[in-house]
Amino acid sequence: MPVYTDYELPETLVSYCDKSNVALTIAAADREDVPLVYVNQAFLNLTGYSAKEVLGQNCRFLQAGAATEEERSAMREFIDDEDISAGRFRVTNSRANGETFQNFVFMTRLREPNGETRLFLGSQFDLTSAAERQNVKVDIAAHDESLLRNADDLAAMSRGFGLAMIGSAKVLSESLSTMATIIYREG
Repeated sequence: MPVYTDYELPETLVSYCDKSNVALTIAAADREDVPLVYVNQAFLNLTGYSAKEVLGQNCRFLQAGAATEEERSAMREFIDDEDISAGRFRVTNSRANGETFQNFVFMTRLREPNGETRLFLGSQFDLTSAAERQNVKVDIAAHDESLLRNADDLAAMSRGFGLAMIGSAKVLSESLSTMATIIYREG
């Protein structure tokens, strides 16, 4: 069952995100304070929150005072600057139980045909868990190939409902490459 609010989202996008093992969120850029309008189960598993607790809130609630000003300002700059299509951010977050974790966040804009940002697609990776899995070996090339394929699928779906993910596949790929490199080097 999809987890989203009354915000109208394309069912193909929701279905795709529902199937992902990556923690994914969608936030409404056209609503005050950029609230979350969709989260998948992987996000709920990562954070320990329920959908009822997170939908309608800005994702900054995860910071719970743990994030630094530098981390917060980088994300604010991305959100405020329409010229930046995608970004990667390392931010300290807190789970529902109060435990902090290092979150590697990738965000991209989903734009209307006129170029205006309608939604932000976010993916989160727990760097803390990656550090704990020191013995995991990662095939970086396979991860990059898979991620590019998934980014291309998302871009195609976005175009299908009049949105665009401009330049996001490359940044998304670099994000996973960074994660894989971290895991590989620690292994």
